[in-house]
Amino acid sequence: MSGTYDLAVVGTGIVGATAVALAALRHPGASVVAVCAGAVHDGSTVRSLAVDIPAGRTERQRALARRSLDLRAELAALAPALNAGSRPSYWVLPDGGAAAVDGRLVGDAVRPCDPGQGAALRAVFGGAVGAAGTGLWRSAAATVSEPAAAVEQLLGVLGGGAPGGLLGAGPGAPDGDGPRRDLVEGFAVRRIEPCADGHRLVASDGAELTARRVLAAPGAGALHGPFAATAERLGARTKKIVAYRLRGGEPGGDRPLLVLDEPDAFLLPVGSGSDWCYSITSADWDCPSERGRLAPDPADRKLAEAVLAEQLPGFRTEFTGCRTGTDLYLPDFAPLIAPLDGLDGAVLATGGAGSGFRLAPAMAEGALALLGLA
Repeated sequence: MSGTYDLAVVGTGIVGATAVALAALRHPGASVVAVCAGAVHDGSTVRSLAVDIPAGRTERQRALARRSLDLRAELAALAPALNAGSRPSYWVLPDGGAAAVDGRLVGDAVRPCDPGQGAALRAVFGGAVGAAGTGLWRSAAATVSEPAAAVEQLLGVLGGGAPGGLLGAGPGAPDGDGPRRDLVEGFAVRRIEPCADGHRLVASDGAELTARRVLAAPGAGALHGPFAATAERLGARTKKIVAYRLRGGEPGGDRPLLVLDEPDAFLLPVGSGSDWCYSITSADWDCPSERGRLAPDPADRKLAEAVLAEQLPGFRTEFTGCRTGTDLYLPDFAPLIAPLDGLDGAVLATGGAGSGFRLAPAMAEGALALLGLA
C-alpha cells in the first residue's frame, strides 16, 4: 500500500474501533487505516455480553468509567448500537455487602428492593433468591450494547477498506476528495519498525504499510508479536471468559439483569423468550488467546452449576450452549495504556480486565492523547 497514513490502528475490537471513530471525528483531515489479523468480527469483542453498569475496582477504573459515559454520549449519533437497550438491574448481595458495591459504582448506589420488586424477582428466579445471609438490592438500569453492530458503526468513518471487507462507506466516510480512510482485513502485524515516515507495519504475509503514529489495540493478542515485550514487562496475563446460554423461567416480561456479586457472575436475559446469558468468572489464567484454541472444560461447568445451586436454588434451568473468550489483565486490574517499548509515536491500549466494553471510550481517548491526537 503506497502513501503514509497519519494514524494506523491495529485491532478492530471495541477499543480499536472507538479509537478510529474518535480520531476521525476530532481530526477530520487525518488519514486513518485500521488493520486486523482476520475479519473484523473475529476478536473477543463480538463474544462479549457488552453490559455496562458503570463501576470500577480501583479509582483509576472508576475515573475511566466516568469519562467513558461522557464519550458514549459523543459517539451515540455515530454508533447507536452502543446504547441498544437497557435492563433493570438487581443484585444479590451478602449481608453487609452493599457498602463495598457502592464504593465501586460510579454516580450511583444500590438501594434495597421494595416488597413488590422482591416478589417479582422471586417469581422469576425462585422463592429462595435473597434468602438467609443475602439480600436483594437494585441500582440504575444497565446499558446493553450490540457488540458487532457497534464495531461496524464506529468503523463506518472509514471508506470501503480492502476488497471484500465487511464495511461499505458509512455515514461518516469521506468522499473522493477527503483523506484516506481504509480498513484492511487479514493484515496480521508481525513487526513494527521505525522508518523515515514514522513506522513501517509488516504483516505475516509480507504486506506493508507506513504510518506516522500507531495505536495498537490487539486485546489479548498483546502477548504476541511486536506488543509482547511491553505487555509482559508490565505484567499482563490472559484469563478465560466463559458465558453459558441457559433456558429457564417464564418467557417474556421485563426480565431483569441479575448480578450475583460475591461469585462475580450475572444473568442477562436474551430476547423475549426464556433464554439467558450466564457469565461466570473462570479460574483459568494464562490461557491461549487464539480463537479456536480455547474451550470450556468440566471445571467451568461445575463452577457455574455450583454458583446457581447456592445463589438461585429455585431457578430451574437447562444449559443449552457456551462461548468462551480471552481477556487481558494487569496486576492492578487497570487498563494498559502505554508507549510501545522502543518506538516513538506508537502506543499500546489493552487490558480491559473484563470491563473492556465499559472502559473502551476512555481507553481509546487516553491512547490518542499519548499520540497527541486527543
